[in-house]
Amino acid sequence: MIYLTKELCEQALMGGLLLGGGGGGTLTAGREALEETFKHTDKLTMLDVSELKPDDVVVNVSTLGAPSAKDVHLTAEHWMTALKNFELNYGKKIAGFTSCENGAISTANGWVISALTGIPLVDAPSNGRAHPTGTMGSIGLNLLPDYQTTQSSCGGVGARYVETVAKGALNSTSHVIRQSAVADGGMVGVLRNPVTAEYLAKNAAVGAISQALDIGKAFSQCKNGTEFVAFLEKNYDAKILAKGKIANYDLKMDGGYDIGHLDVTGEEGSVSFTFWNEYMLAEQNGQRVATFPDLICTLDAATGEAISTAEAKDGMDAYAIVIPKEKLILGAGMHQRELFQEVEDLLHKDMVACNDGLFV
Repeated sequence: MIYLTKELCEQALMGGLLLGGGGGGTLTAGREALEETFKHTDKLTMLDVSELKPDDVVVNVSTLGAPSAKDVHLTAEHWMTALKNFELNYGKKIAGFTSCENGAISTANGWVISALTGIPLVDAPSNGRAHPTGTMGSIGLNLLPDYQTTQSSCGGVGARYVETVAKGALNSTSHVIRQSAVADGGMVGVLRNPVTAEYLAKNAAVGAISQALDIGKAFSQCKNGTEFVAFLEKNYDAKILAKGKIANYDLKMDGGYDIGHLDVTGEEGSVSFTFWNEYMLAEQNGQRVATFPDLICTLDAATGEAISTAEAKDGMDAYAIVIPKEKLILGAGMHQRELFQEVEDLLHKDMVACNDGLFV
């Protein structure tokens, strides 16, 4: 059991920002969640999954929408409405909340509801790094033909306010919830995919929030970007691909996703990145040098703070780095070939053969 103070939560956000790999939401949104959380409590309780009974029910909490969305309205009232609707339609007691992934906002998923209800967090997110599709964070539930999920979302304001409850097969209900985020023009808060603690322990990224805390603590102790990159090189086998300026930045929002590319150009030459919310691949001199779920990141050269794909701008001084996937804690969704085929079909770039050893 860990008690998360406001200071520790700030460190978790900074670690989550890096583990977002360009996605996982913005730091501004994460800090808004942080401030809202600590209006209602002075600490959060986070359990190891082993502290739960095998049949305890754990519910996943996520934010869903394009990271670049500007018209975002997600408050404590939205979260409590989503929780009320979930409980009415699911009908079983909730023993804990998990996040869908690590990211600047994603790491904070569940904090506000935990503060309001006293229901603890569980250090077993669906994935230890951010990912673009809901199925990638479904911890293998999409492979269970008889699994029926409950998903509840809420977000928006005024003419764009929306509450949605969907029950049924995982893929169809996920599509309904994704369209809720499109309808409200920004982002919705979601409760979904209840599982037992026993299932969670076998399929989630157990300990990945603690990894975010480890990285965030190191960031807080480093004096500049060079020191932080050196920490990542030593402890996470990070490789510097380039140090230079961001250029040729291009982003479009399509179907609730951010899709685009950018380059980092320095003395070593240029590295090109393609992103779908998160950085999906990096190419240098016409050769692939990193492929999702490798953690491909751009960092502010002066401070070491990770730069999300939604907030990158031409002219920024940045490190381009990659942390190999073997140093991450990955959930079951990262071991399904067909989910990488979906990305390949969208980007028209190889994603499957580059990860052949990952699939089970």
